[in-house]
Amino acid sequence: MYESMISTAKANGKCFFTFFVVRLNPDMKAKGCNYYFLGIGGIGMSGLAQILLERGNRVSGSDLVANENTEKLKKLGAKTYKGHKAEQLSEKTDFVIISAAIEGDNPEYQRALRLGIPILTRGQLLGKLMSEKEGIAVTGTHGKTTTSSLIAHIFEGAELDPTIAVGGEVRNIGGHAKNGKGKYFIAEACEYKRFFLDIHPSIAVITNIEEDHLDYYKDLEDIKSAFSDFAGNVKTGGMLVACFEDENAREIAGNYGGKVISYGFSDANYVAKDIKVENGLQKFNVAKNGTDLGEFTLTIPGVHTILNSMAAIAVALECGIKLKIIKESIANFAGAARRMQARGEKNGVLVIDDYAHHPTEIQTTLQAIKSFYPKRRLICVFQPHQHSRTRMLLDNFASALQDADKVIIPKIYAVRDTKEDIESVSGETLAKRLQKKGKGAKYIPEFKDVVSELEKSCKENDIIVTMGAGSVNKVAELYLNIE
Repeated sequence: MYESMISTAKANGKCFFTFFVVRLNPDMKAKGCNYYFLGIGGIGMSGLAQILLERGNRVSGSDLVANENTEKLKKLGAKTYKGHKAEQLSEKTDFVIISAAIEGDNPEYQRALRLGIPILTRGQLLGKLMSEKEGIAVTGTHGKTTTSSLIAHIFEGAELDPTIAVGGEVRNIGGHAKNGKGKYFIAEACEYKRFFLDIHPSIAVITNIEEDHLDYYKDLEDIKSAFSDFAGNVKTGGMLVACFEDENAREIAGNYGGKVISYGFSDANYVAKDIKVENGLQKFNVAKNGTDLGEFTLTIPGVHTILNSMAAIAVALECGIKLKIIKESIANFAGAARRMQARGEKNGVLVIDDYAHHPTEIQTTLQAIKSFYPKRRLICVFQPHQHSRTRMLLDNFASALQDADKVIIPKIYAVRDTKEDIESVSGETLAKRLQKKGKGAKYIPEFKDVVSELEKSCKENDIIVTMGAGSVNKVAELYLNIE
């Protein structure tokens, strides 16, 4: 296999690298190297840092704030810094890994350039690590984390000991990353800035494709072009697993020249049917190419979670895992953290936390909660993620939030926003748009004031859902008095 990327080798205890087209040895291991992560506290970055630590490498890094990810890495032997300072980056560093949030004027980034230290994106590092195993990469606008977490959980249940790097804590295994000894590497593949094009998996899963990350992509056609290129990265002899309920994923699969495995509710290789909800459980039957595989049970609400499960079922069966193990794993899957996660109950009020930050995700999640609790009032605390996304999809957000009985909007979580983006829209803008649509909505900028409002207005049997990709989960913790 040939790749145009940074390749590593070791000689006399030192890591060396090349920047031209090289032939990669799939058994090559970069052990004993010194890695420095800029943005080490992020979920994706910390996962790769953990894998490198468990492989015997030295890892250090910095982030603007300390969090549970940096604390976990410290316990594993990493050295972490709060804030970015040039002197923190040792000249003995072999590789610097940067997150999407790192700007060109970052002092550590500038020092790495001056020292001539190779700089890799998270996607490039993931691609390198995955090249050493049989990669299973899950991508899509929605559902990446739940789908990749469920695949990982099934493979763990089959005792295949996979390497895992997903975007949320898999509660069944108590983490979001691990360095397994088995042959599979299961990872969530991010489409932002085409980062997933550095990955060459054996199996690629596309859950769906919609307009998102419009601060980078021009339009939907540009996004579909990136997904098509990603599908083209699948290794010879591999397969593309695609959701045929999504017309864009179906289109990409139709243009793909290799093996395609489809899933959905009809007209697919794997079909879910006879869906029902009984005693707080979702039950559905699955047919593979017309042959009934029996009934499956899910503890997590929502039709979209059935589709995510179908992707995992397809991947697991195509990899030879026994049907009995797959059914058992799906039935006891506790979900991924911040994906319709029940955080607790207070005075008869159930608190759920969810990562949804795109209009489709919001609407789907609210409808899923309503399907399980049809007679309970639903209060949604939605923190918009990115000013640019909020401005571009403002009406979509206002429509998506209609399924909540009451909506509270804190200030927008700013990330990768320009000054113009920040000045163009606020949480109050969205609250007013909701009010015009007849929805009871309030703009309450600060979390402590949001909690005060919830304590005054919530009644027994209500449901609170905190929603967003930022720090809105703190509202749930403050309300429940979770330390």
